[in-house]
Amino acid sequence: MIKDSIYILLANIYSKFMAYLFYFLTAYLLGTSSFGVLRGILPILDTLTIIFSSGIPPAIAKFLAEDENKDLGNYLGILFFMLFLSLIGFIIALNIKYLLGGHYLYVNNNIYLVVGISVVVSSIIAFSRGILQGLIKIKALASTWFLESTLKILFLIILVLMIGLTGAFLSLTLASLITGVVAFLYILKIMKLNKVNLNINFDILKYSIPIALTSSSYRLFGDMDNIVIMSILGSYMNGIYGYSSLLSRGVYMVSSSISIPLLPKMSKSKDKNLLLKSLILNTLLSLPIILPLFIFPEFFLNLLFHKATEEGAICLRILLISSLLMSYFNIISSSFQALGKAKLSFYIISLGLISNLILNIFLVKAFGIVGGSLATLLASALVLAISYAMMGKL
Repeated sequence: MIKDSIYILLANIYSKFMAYLFYFLTAYLLGTSSFGVLRGILPILDTLTIIFSSGIPPAIAKFLAEDENKDLGNYLGILFFMLFLSLIGFIIALNIKYLLGGHYLYVNNNIYLVVGISVVVSSIIAFSRGILQGLIKIKALASTWFLESTLKILFLIILVLMIGLTGAFLSLTLASLITGVVAFLYILKIMKLNKVNLNINFDILKYSIPIALTSSSYRLFGDMDNIVIMSILGSYMNGIYGYSSLLSRGVYMVSSSISIPLLPKMSKSKDKNLLLKSLILNTLLSLPIILPLFIFPEFFLNLLFHKATEEGAICLRILLISSLLMSYFNIISSSFQALGKAKLSFYIISLGLISNLILNIFLVKAFGIVGGSLATLLASALVLAISYAMMGKL
């Protein structure tokens, strides 16, 4: 168990680091306007992927772990259903610009096409990860994150230099496709396939709904500001904001590395004192990241992106506080799961998402990108206050 936890922890940290590196490289390679488009559309891709694919693997893992037969054929119906769902995601991706409006209408249609294809191919890797987790092949599961994260950086460097912004999105699609195929072929080798049964186990789908809704709500919350700014102010201003947003996200790697081991420990002991210790540790590890950026925002924006503006510096300071507040929520959310109250996270983040959207629409129109950072800060404070109050009642 300890060995498996270490594999997952390392894979998670590596995956998040490479995701962070992906944004840094795109910011450096693409320029402000193209990076603004990327920051405005990637949250849409991630949300569609979660809704139509990534919410189902934990449910597959649960039911497969309880299945004595372990016959892959009984789960292929779910794979085909996931592919069908992803086609709905594909259609939404092609038309999402009409829903978001504003400057989304001027983005190259090829990018929406690649995003749609990425949603479809993500079904394969999502299904494979659910199977591997259910079989307790943790080392193989962790390897899928290592492989996908590495491939997307390699493809990014090559494809961006060749075809620019579209190449950045295509790198994600290819990395997901290759990793999914490799993982599925591995599953075929280790798992029996007695008979293909295309019946769909709707208990699996029902179990996956709250997981998908919680994950997608949390993902949208983190980038609602970028989406609204992209629509209202355009790609260039979203790029300026994106630089500040990117720098402020470093603290999430700290909270992630704390919340992952906290979940099993708290599940076993039910000791709420572990939460307080985790929050204190998160603060101590986050401050060395936050303080230099908060004191010298212009220096770091200029050093890393050669684009230090007064608005960007103000946004960075505000977003650093917001990210710290949300890092606390990440840890409290893990505690909710450990105590069997996972639905609380969904209710809280859903309320935060709605608040964030409303605040962003009004404040971005009133104060530009600074309004976006203020909206995110206010929504983050609301989320943390409610989650802390609810934890006190458990």
